[in-house]
Amino acid sequence: MEENCKEHFKSLNQQFNQLIESSFSSNLGSKLVDLFQFSEDLNTWAELLKEGTDCTILISAIQEFELGFQAVVSGQYRYSFIAQRYFLEQICRFVYLSTNELHLRHWKLGVRDISWGSLVDKENGIFSRIFIRAFFSEVESEGDHLITVASKLYRESSEFIHGNFNKIEELPNSIEFNESLLERWIEFMETSRFLALFLLFMRFAKDIDRNNLSMIEEMAKEELGGIVEFNLLFAS
Repeated sequence: MEENCKEHFKSLNQQFNQLIESSFSSNLGSKLVDLFQFSEDLNTWAELLKEGTDCTILISAIQEFELGFQAVVSGQYRYSFIAQRYFLEQICRFVYLSTNELHLRHWKLGVRDISWGSLVDKENGIFSRIFIRAFFSEVESEGDHLITVASKLYRESSEFIHGNFNKIEELPNSIEFNESLLERWIEFMETSRFLALFLLFMRFAKDIDRNNLSMIEEMAKEELGGIVEFNLLFAS
């Protein structure tokens, strides 16, 4: 019995390895390589913030991104969407709780729940004008648009998680490569990356020691280049 069980999972692992090859050799391979760089970017932020900020939730988000990436390249598509949405939630939760020590402690104790609705609340959430104004007022006009983007992404990700019939039909019944689902996940994660970097720059960039700004300059210009106000951080 034990041997049969072990052989079953060894066989699955061989199939996953074949799917990893298919994913990276597909037309989307270069996008996967580019997107995986995001893991390094997130770890850079964790390194910069670790002395003055509780990074427990950020580390959790990084782990979730990497688990989601592993899932999607090995054909475990439903689980990759679960991880992608959880990553988005954790990044938003990290930024939200970084501003309130009491709420953070209550959350750790399990006596406070931080719902998605509170994170993206138009009046007091992390994309609200009053929140952005407190940390990077120059970009507060971006918030209204990004609430819409984040809410749409969350809703579409949730459809894969809650088992909507049309999404169940999209998901393969066997372990097989599906370029359409891989492309969808990349699109969702690219949007998650943009939102995450916007939030990290908005919340923390002005607190980064000027000697360390070079560590985040490239990601600002490559991923947030359309938001000129962030690029001004690096003007000599």
